Amino acid sequence: MSNDPYTPTWIDILAGTLTMGSDARDAARPFANEQPQHPITLPAFHISRVPVTNAQYQDFVIHTGHPPPGHWPAGQPAQGSEQFPVTYVSWLDAQAFCAWAGVRLPSEAEWEKAARSDDGRWWPWGNELPDHTRCHFDGQAQGMAPASQSVLPVGQFPRGASPYGALDMAGNVWEWTHSHYQPYPYDANDGREDPVSPGLRVVRGGSYNHNLRQIRCAARDGIAAGARDVYIGFRVVSSHLAPNTLNTLNTLNTFNTFNTLDTFNTPNPAFDWVTVPEGSFLLGSTAAPLSSAVLPSEMPQHHVQVARFRLAQTPVTNADYARFVRATRHPMPSHWFSGDVPAGLEQHPVTHVDWHDAQAFCKWASVRLPTEAEWEMAARGPAPMHDRPHIYPWGNERPDNTRLNYRRGTRLARTTPVNQYPRGASPYGVLDMAGNVWEWMSSLYAPYPYLADDGREDLQRMGPRVLRGGSFASPGTRFVRCVMRSLSYPTRRREHIGFRVAQ
Repeated sequence: MSNDPYTPTWIDILAGTLTMGSDARDAARPFANEQPQHPITLPAFHISRVPVTNAQYQDFVIHTGHPPPGHWPAGQPAQGSEQFPVTYVSWLDAQAFCAWAGVRLPSEAEWEKAARSDDGRWWPWGNELPDHTRCHFDGQAQGMAPASQSVLPVGQFPRGASPYGALDMAGNVWEWTHSHYQPYPYDANDGREDPVSPGLRVVRGGSYNHNLRQIRCAARDGIAAGARDVYIGFRVVSSHLAPNTLNTLNTLNTFNTFNTLDTFNTPNPAFDWVTVPEGSFLLGSTAAPLSSAVLPSEMPQHHVQVARFRLAQTPVTNADYARFVRATRHPMPSHWFSGDVPAGLEQHPVTHVDWHDAQAFCKWASVRLPTEAEWEMAARGPAPMHDRPHIYPWGNERPDNTRLNYRRGTRLARTTPVNQYPRGASPYGVLDMAGNVWEWMSSLYAPYPYLADDGREDLQRMGPRVLRGGSFASPGTRFVRCVMRSLSYPTRRREHIGFRVAQ
């Protein structure tokens, strides 16, 4: 650990004009949010050569007591991961780091200038198609491995350097910028660089899980400031025009912690319960050819005995969660920009909640998260030995848009109301068990066979927790099968993750 709180290698970016955005001549079809292409002039600034690493973020955690990322065992980076980019950090976490280090997040215009200079190149190294000598991209892990096996150390791809020598500006991890996600043309004075107003913030660069179109210099997306994910990190800039200060940080924290919902005594939600009787069923998948959808994590298939339980017919809604927020003053989801549930989303599943948020809700409502064995039993229904278990909650017919919300393309995708797909009900009548949102389980992610008494249901143990069911953003049918298991560290928050409850 250095005596200087933060000592990055700086890259000098000279003042000049940037042609920002894309036109139809790009090698990969531009997204609509990259247009119109337009020139802007930027003053000189310095940008860190690589994203902030785990080691650098650990210095910040040690000096300030800021909570560490949720995937660090015992509150510190896993051995050997010190030079990996820090991930599972929200925009607010990145702002806190910047306030401590005397730096700031780049605007998205500054980020794009550092990535492509002024020649309109498609990727940081030029117009040659990406390959694995230049960047880490193309979804090798499919989100199915822990971050330490998906993200690579910073600075591994010198052939992928930008014209200024900045590294890792395509792939590996998405990077937070300071900017609000607003339409082009970019104007730094139109409110998009306001550090305290609510809204989505721009991420740039794509990640190991994105394709060549999504890692172009001009590609941009917007994510809620409170989101945390396995493939989101940040890099920083330095100049005389730093927009974030300690006072700004305090304002941000106040806005996100003490929301504008009125506090009053409110009754707990009245869940629509479905009773699942005691019984034995086949958990997981049988061995299958390599071309099938079956994943190693789903095997071996084995009998599990489950006691009688009740499961909520639908995921917890925004309206349900608002009652909890009003009653407890728990921080609201970061996409409730007005300080209340967004209009029209009351009966949509609550999202941008991590596993700890779900546990806090459960404690308040006197319920619990289901185990993954309970969830799969409720999704597949009773399966006699002579009968092939259901692939999907409704049976073995292929998914379509009359049964679930999935595969709609991440640019337009969104949640739908929790009771919109009665044709997709499970044999027990449970809804939304395929698509819409991934659902947090109580269970730690551990190999099969499932044993409830082997420690995986210990709520105090650290480690990734299981997610089930797929979501609106799931790209294919394999993700919405009843047996599909995903995992995330408990601090992950995204627009496609929610939860339902059990008793």
